[in-house]
Amino acid sequence: MKTLQTLALTGLTALSAPAWAGDFVDTRLSFVFADDNVLAGAGETTPNSPNARFGAGNQNTQFYDNFNTKFSGFESLSNVVLYKRMPAFFEGLTTEAALTLLVLERPSGGVDILDNSSYVRLNYQPPGWGEKEGISLTGFPVSADRFRLGYAYRISWGGSPIFTNRATAAGVPGAKLQLTRDRWYAYLGGKTALVLNDLILEQETLYGVMAGAGWDILETLRVEAGGGYFQKGIVPGLANQSIEAGVNAAGVSGQVVYHVGVPVGTSVDFRLYKNDPEIYQRFFAPEQYPGGLSYSLSLEGSYLTQTLQDPDKFGATKPQGAVALAFQGRAKLNRFRFNALALVRSLSFIQFDVPGFPPFQDFPTGTVLKPEVFGALGVDYNIASLHLTPGFIFGAQQPASFRSPVPLVGGSNPPPALTGTRTVVVRDANQLSILPSTCGSGDCEAELIWSAKATFRWDLSETVAAVGEVYYTYDTNRTTFEDDVTGIAQPNFEKPHALGFNTLLQARF
Repeated sequence: MKTLQTLALTGLTALSAPAWAGDFVDTRLSFVFADDNVLAGAGETTPNSPNARFGAGNQNTQFYDNFNTKFSGFESLSNVVLYKRMPAFFEGLTTEAALTLLVLERPSGGVDILDNSSYVRLNYQPPGWGEKEGISLTGFPVSADRFRLGYAYRISWGGSPIFTNRATAAGVPGAKLQLTRDRWYAYLGGKTALVLNDLILEQETLYGVMAGAGWDILETLRVEAGGGYFQKGIVPGLANQSIEAGVNAAGVSGQVVYHVGVPVGTSVDFRLYKNDPEIYQRFFAPEQYPGGLSYSLSLEGSYLTQTLQDPDKFGATKPQGAVALAFQGRAKLNRFRFNALALVRSLSFIQFDVPGFPPFQDFPTGTVLKPEVFGALGVDYNIASLHLTPGFIFGAQQPASFRSPVPLVGGSNPPPALTGTRTVVVRDANQLSILPSTCGSGDCEAELIWSAKATFRWDLSETVAAVGEVYYTYDTNRTTFEDDVTGIAQPNFEKPHALGFNTLLQARF
C-alpha cells in the first residue's frame, strides 16, 4: 500500500511511489516565547528560568494544567506510525500492526527517538457480533507503557515506570487480551521487565498482571474498574546487607462517569496509534459547538500498596498504602465551556513509582504526612466570527509535604539541638522544596498556593493556532539555598509572587 513508509526512518529516497504524510501522526510543532516569572530579576536564584526566552517546559505550567497528558504542551514532537491492517486467511479474524516511534525534542537540543507502544493485534469477530465487538489479543514487543490502570493520566499507574527506572533501558513489553461487547468490556494482561537483582548482581525477570472491566449501565452512565499486581525487585539497601526482601505492589482503580451529549473521554496518551487510510483519524480536530447543553462528570479513585523497607526495624519490610481521588466536570453550553477539577493524592501515591522516599523506604514512625489537595475552575467562550477563544482559570493547591520526626536523644539519631526537623514540600515525584526549620515562633508548614490564569486561543487555520497565557501565582513555599553566617547553605524563602506569560504558535496535525 505504501512503499515509502521506511523513508521516515532511513532517509532513503525512491521513485516508485509517493510518500504519505499520514505516516506522521499526532504531530505538534511549537514555537514558544515565555517567561515563568517576570518579577525575578537577573541573578536571582529561582527553581525556574528567571528571564524571558524562546522555549518552555513544565516550569511554565500550573498545578491544574495537563491533567490528562504527560506532556507540558510546549514540546515539538511527532509520532512516526507505520500501520497495516489486513483480513486473515481465517473467517472472522483480522490482523493489524503498528510500528510507532516518538520523535521528541530534547531541552538541550537534538531529538530522542523512542518506541511509543508499537503493537501487533489479532481481532476475532464471531458471527452475528457487531462491528465494534470482538475478542482481541494485543502484543507490545518493546513498550507497553500505554497499557495502564487508572483513567485520568495524572493518577494513572501500571505503566513502564511501575518497575522503577532501572527497567526502562531494557524496555517493558506486554500483552493484553480483551473481550468487547456492545455495552461492556473486560480485559486481562501482563508485563515483564528485566531488573538488576542487587543480591546476586544479575538481571532477573519481573512480572506484572493487570485486569479490568467496564459496563455502560445506561447510555449516560458508565462504571469501570481495574486492578494489578507487580513485582518490583528487591530492596537494594537490604541486599547490601545480604538480606533478600522483595518489593511487591498491588492496587485497584475505579471510575464512574455520567455523560450527556458527549462520549466518555480518554487521554490521547492511552490510545494506540494507527493511520488506516480507510478510517481517517483526527487527533486535533477543531472544537465543535453544536449548541445546547452537554456535559460529563467523572469521579475516580485508586488505592495502591507496596512493600518497602521498614526504617524502624532492622532488616524488615512493611506495606505502604497510597490513595488518589479525582473529580472532573466538563460542560458546554452553546459557545461557553466550563471545567471543574479536584484532586487528592497522598504523598505515597506521588512517590509510588520511585518507589517511596527515600527510594525503597517507608516513612519513619512519627513522620507528619500531608496529601496534595487542589481544586480549579475554568471557563472560556468561543467567538465564532474571529475564531478566538478567551478564557480564565482559577485554582488553589495545598501541596503534599512531610515533616521528619524529632530525633530521640540518646538513640542512634543525633539530638534535635544539632539537627532539628524540617518540612519538605513535594510538588511531584522527587520535586522537592525544603522549608526553613522555623517560621517566627513555630515550625514552618506548607501553605496554600493560589493561581489564576487568563488564556486565549486564536485558530488561524484547522492546523495552526496562536495561544497566549498570562498567569499569577502566590506561593509562599518557594525556597532557595543561601549561606548562613557560618558559610553553610540553608534554605530561605523567596518572594511568593510570580507573574509569567507563555506565547505559543503551534501547528498540530
